[in-house]
Amino acid sequence: MAEQHDVERDTIGTRRMRLRPFGRRDLGDLLALGGEARVVRHLLDNPLSGVADAAAFVLWDERMRSEHPGFGFWHASDRAGGFLGMFSLVPEADRDEVGIGARLLPRAWGRGYALEGGAALCGHGFATLGLRRIEGLCAPQNRSVPQLLERLGFTAAGESSQFGRPALRFLLAREDWRGVRGRRRAMSSIGD
Repeated sequence: MAEQHDVERDTIGTRRMRLRPFGRRDLGDLLALGGEARVVRHLLDNPLSGVADAAAFVLWDERMRSEHPGFGFWHASDRAGGFLGMFSLVPEADRDEVGIGARLLPRAWGRGYALEGGAALCGHGFATLGLRRIEGLCAPQNRSVPQLLERLGFTAAGESSQFGRPALRFLLAREDWRGVRGRRRAMSSIGD
C-alpha cells in the first residue's frame, strides 16, 4: 500500500480555488469528469470509466506522490467546495519531462479557472520543486489549450505523441516563467 501523503502539505490554494490530492471520497467526481462527453473529446488518454478505474487511479496517484513528492493530480474545487475538475503536474515516464495538465467540467470553462490553476502549478513547479522546464501537450483539435498555454508563457515546440495519439507540444522554461510574473498577476483577476 502506498505511504500516506500529507494532504495539507500537498494542497495549493488560489484566489478562487482549492487544489488538493484526490482521495477515495472523490470517486464520484472522477467518474463525472470521465463521463462528460464534451471533456472526453479533448483527451489524449482514455477517461476513467468505472469505480474500479477511479479507485485504481487514486491509488496510483497516492503511490506517485510518495515516490515523487510535490507532483501529482489535484482535485479542483471552487471556494464553496463545488467540484470543477482536475489539474496535474507529473513526471512523464517515457521521457525526461514534467507535464502539466487540466480537465475541467464544462460549467467551469471560460471562467479563468484553467489559467488560474495552470499559473498556480507553474509557480509550484518552478519555485517549490525547482523544475527547469514544464511541458504541456494537447490534442491537435483542441483549440483552447494552445491559447491557454501561450498565455501562461509556453511556446509551441512542434508535434509529439502521448498514449499513442498525436499531440501538440508546448514548453515553458523557468527563465521564461520569471518573465511572465507580471502577466500572471494580471491573470489572477480574470473570471470575476
